[in-house]
Amino acid sequence: MSTEVPPWFRLHDRIDELTPREKQVFLLLAQGRSNQDLADLLFVSERTVRAHLTQIMSKLEFDSRLGACLSSYVYQHLAVADK
Repeated sequence: MSTEVPPWFRLHDRIDELTPREKQVFLLLAQGRSNQDLADLLFVSERTVRAHLTQIMSKLEFDSRLGACLSSYVYQHLAVADK
């Protein structure tokens, strides 16, 4: 049985590299909302959401939005489990 840590799990150590707004967008990704839905929630343009997502994907080295969404979901559930 392998005890290797999944690659996406190590990304959680870098969440603190995100700006507060990027972290907010990252956490909202777990809801599976569209860019426009996120923009409406945050009172910004869709272009601004795309810019935040680009920075998140770069800083956390995601190669897909799906990976970022799944990582956000797991991150939030691990945070709840730790409490």
